Amino acid sequence: MASKFTQPSRFLTRAACQVQIAAVILCGAVAFTSVAAADPLKAALVESTSGNISGVAVMDYLHSGQVIQLHPYQTIVLSYEISCVRETITGGMVTVGIDRSQVVAGQVSRSEYARCDESNKTVLTSTRSAAGRIFRGAPTR
Repeated sequence: MASKFTQPSRFLTRAACQVQIAAVILCGAVAFTSVAAADPLKAALVESTSGNISGVAVMDYLHSGQVIQLHPYQTIVLSYEISCVRETITGGMVTVGIDRSQVVAGQVSRSEYARCDESNKTVLTSTRSAAGRIFRGAPTR
């Protein structure tokens, strides 16, 4: 006959289950923040380049805050999906923004896409989505 001290109590079983659930939630939160930190906001697409621009190639996505140094003869064409703006930049130091670039000591010409309307413009706060599940109480067996 088994005594009540050899069987795990309901309290310990429930506590162990809650610890496991908390560990799963914590691991999910850490994984989500790691992915979010590793993938900064993609702001601009490189449509074309002239000259060999280091670290940038055609069809690369550039993130907000990225800095590109252009020689006076180099040209880069960037397109911003959020603001529907296409920029042609020649020379200077380019700092990629969220909806347009900041250019120092260079020339920039901006135009809006031919087929751009309000439905194409993206709201900045909705660029990432997340899902979750809430657990209340211990699972029943």
